[in-house]
This record gives sequence, C-alpha cells and structure tokens, in this order.
Amino acid sequence: VGDWEFWIDWKDYAWAPFVFTWLVAIHFPVYSWVFNKFFKVYFGATLVVMFWFLQRTLMVQLFYVGMNNYPFNYVQLPAYMLPAMATDFTLILFGLKKHMGLYTLVACFLAAILVVPSQFLFLNTPFLFSNVVYPDPLAAGSTHVMPVWSLIRMVIPKAPIPSYIAEGFTWPLPYKSFYDPYIIMTGFMGIMGVVWSGFTYIFIRAIFYGVEKTTKRFVKPAGA
Repeated sequence: VGDWEFWIDWKDYAWAPFVFTWLVAIHFPVYSWVFNKFFKVYFGATLVVMFWFLQRTLMVQLFYVGMNNYPFNYVQLPAYMLPAMATDFTLILFGLKKHMGLYTLVACFLAAILVVPSQFLFLNTPFLFSNVVYPDPLAAGSTHVMPVWSLIRMVIPKAPIPSYIAEGFTWPLPYKSFYDPYIIMTGFMGIMGVVWSGFTYIFIRAIFYGVEKTTKRFVKPAGA
C-alpha cells in the first residue's frame, strides 16, 4: 500500500509519469464517453471522481490510519480532479462520434499534463510558500533563503540528470530551470498521455463496436 501511494504521489518523478498517466488517460476519457453516450451526462469523469472521494476517504481513515497507523496521504484523489474535468470538457468540444480519435488524443494529453498543476493546487500551498533558511553545503557559513517548495524539489532525487548539472543556486530558484523536475515530469507525462491515447481509442472502439445493433431491443419498444 505504501509503495503504491508513493508511486502516484508528486514526490516520485520516476514512477508517477507511468502510473499516474495510465490512471487518468485510460480511465477518464472512457468514463466521460460512457456517461455521455448512455446517460446523457456531460461530466461523467468528474462525477466518478466525486463519488470516489467518499469511498477513498472512508478507506483511508479506516484501514490506513485506523488499523495500520499509516500516515494520512490524500494526494491521489485531489490530483484527479483537473484531469477528469479536462476529459469532460474535451468530449463536449469534440462530440461522441465525429472526432473520436481527436477526442481521445486531446483528452489523454490534457489529463496527463494536468496531473502536475492539480497536485500543486491541492497541496498545502501556504506551507509550501513559507520561507526557510537552507545552509549551503559547499560554502561553510553561507545560507540561502527559499520557499519550502523549492527546497523539496531540490533535495528530492530528480530524474537521471547529474546533480552538478541540475542544481545550482541561481535566482530566483535554487536549480537551473530547464532541468527542473516539474518541467521534465510535465513533458514526460504529456508524451505518455499521447501514448496511452492509442490504447484508449482502441479500447473504446473495440468495446462499443456495434453497440447500437446490440442494444436496440432495449432502447426501442417491440414493434416500433
């Protein structure tokens, strides 16, 4: 349980682009499509996430915190909200049938990249922007003042990039912006979203192929 929570957390730049993009790019476009197709609900993915909030809250409190004394971790579901909303709005924009391929491509891409700002948005933002004093490990007696957010992103291992390239105290951030883990992570998630969109398109086409012919007896009265 702990490993799974960490893989889809914002602190893991190695596994999160694979696991998180698979979760949002495979599931949410299908939820949006199914709810719109069969129930005429235009916010299906968002609706699923909102109901999942209730189940997840109960499970985390009972089994994680109550029974196992596991630290409370609620990063996963808030980070789903913006990707779910993106897939719903994309379906409204492109429709069900005319542009299904374009819908899956754009929806999966937006869902993947919006994981990053949604994680930041639902974290403890005031705490992350509070300043801390960090001693310079290379210069004795020298310190740097920076937000907690910058400190966290600097000290957590970042991507397969040497630290002497990725890190360096430059204004206004304590690392070189191009090698910032969030820039790398966002780009990687966008690429993975496009990759997963192909599987999502195949899944929707395969599962719902000929669905009108199969279900016509249930949607029309006999003899109509």
